[in-house]
Amino acid sequence: MKRQSHSLRLNDSSSIFGSLSEGADLMDGILAECEKHHIRSGLVTCIGSLKEVGYVLFKAVDGLPSGYGNEIEINQPVELVNATGFICEDENHELDLHLHGLVTEENGKVSAGHFVRGKNPTLITVEFTIIQSEELKASRTFDKDLGFKVINFSS
Repeated sequence: MKRQSHSLRLNDSSSIFGSLSEGADLMDGILAECEKHHIRSGLVTCIGSLKEVGYVLFKAVDGLPSGYGNEIEINQPVELVNATGFICEDENHELDLHLHGLVTEENGKVSAGHFVRGKNPTLITVEFTIIQSEELKASRTFDKDLGFKVINFSS
């Protein structure tokens, strides 16, 4: 029987602990667990292993950020040393996850960046914790002055 992704909410109603199963995408899997628990904003942190990785880094022009560069891929298994991000809603009020992290390859090479949704399948497992707040709203929208989507927090 294949192990399934799962999560549990603690009695305090603000903490969720869970695990993604083999093949579950890192971001889509966490967002599915958020939907299960009706989470619209919060903080997530996780560790685990990935079959491969897709991420981006910002690019700079004259020392100023000017958007994201090309997607970077690691087409081999990696350890997910740490990933941290914010659960929020996008401009269309769809659930979103802004997630950055560190991975290491078998040879010890460390890479880091902004994970791309749908490009990071779980190898063995990814264990995660979500801290949510029902009093806080997090909305990720494009800021034309900065040239990036940014998260704005409100109560």
